[in-house]
Amino acid sequence: MPEVGERLDKVEERLGGVEQRLGSVETGLKEVREEVGGLRREVGGLRGEVGEFRQEVNGFRILGEKNAEDIKKIAEVQTHHGKKLEEIGTALEPIARIDAFVLAVAHEHEERIKALEMHTGLHPPVRS
Repeated sequence: MPEVGERLDKVEERLGGVEQRLGSVETGLKEVREEVGGLRREVGGLRGEVGEFRQEVNGFRILGEKNAEDIKKIAEVQTHHGKKLEEIGTALEPIARIDAFVLAVAHEHEERIKALEMHTGLHPPVRS
């Protein structure tokens, strides 16, 4: 039965090699599990950051909408003010015409007053 013993020895040797390789595989598997755990933590952190970015983007969207509304209101106010300025300009046109009229006749008017004073004998008081 030496053959059986030799065969068992060879089987035991092979099993020893298999056990060694299995140990290496288990060690490698343990390392892979640790790496996967690390990756899961990183992915969890990234998910949190993505959630924060989504909130910030939403905040910017809301701010952009608010700014668009404000810009629209400002444009409406400027349009209104432009119309009011046109109305004021139109209302002041007669005053400009009066001013031109007064400038045109003022000299002539002073001469008439002096002539009237001379004619009636009324002289303005002498200022000292």
